[in-house]
Amino acid sequence: MRRFPIEVVIVALCVVMLILGWRIYGAGEMGRFAPVIHAQKAPSALYARLTINYAKPPIATEEYRMSDVEGVSSFQYSIRGYDGRLITVNAPPARVYDVSFFFGRLVQDGVWDIVDKASLSDANAHYTVFVRQLADYQRGQRTVTFTDPQYWATKVGRQYTIDLSKGVPRDLLHVQSSEVADPRYEQIIKDFRDFGPDVFRHNVTAAQERIRGTHG
Repeated sequence: MRRFPIEVVIVALCVVMLILGWRIYGAGEMGRFAPVIHAQKAPSALYARLTINYAKPPIATEEYRMSDVEGVSSFQYSIRGYDGRLITVNAPPARVYDVSFFFGRLVQDGVWDIVDKASLSDANAHYTVFVRQLADYQRGQRTVTFTDPQYWATKVGRQYTIDLSKGVPRDLLHVQSSEVADPRYEQIIKDFRDFGPDVFRHNVTAAQERIRGTHG
């Protein structure tokens, strides 16, 4: 009688054990790491833009544009004079962290919390801030317009508080009030102005000087 090769039995047992091990442990491990794999495949995109429109010469408009798409950053500054001259400063796309760090600073400084402000009658500049974010399969964007960020940071308004625990006040003109300033508008503009490596900021300054006529 011919004996069944023991090697075949061993191989068959190994295959069975592998299948059982995968069903018991492998599926569970894949389930545990599935959210990580899902997050790694999630699209990622950050966009930020600041547009400044001036009421008087020599500068007509300024604009900062930043984006980071799947880890590739690019940014641009443009300035146009009332005489029609346009100067653009470009940074070529590269795998750097300038825009992602910058966007994080905007978030930290309250870019998602500021709201539109009424235009001041004597304002020389009108600001428009736009941000858009796509991350972890979630997205959000907003556009905020205002004038004179220094005004909102220093020329404070008043906030009124009514303490109902003491009853309804008879005279609402004499309720407790406090002064409120909001430095976020000025800080966010500063974030845009301070953005970029030294060579980028140097070229931005040179472009501004040319439009103003302070540089040849």
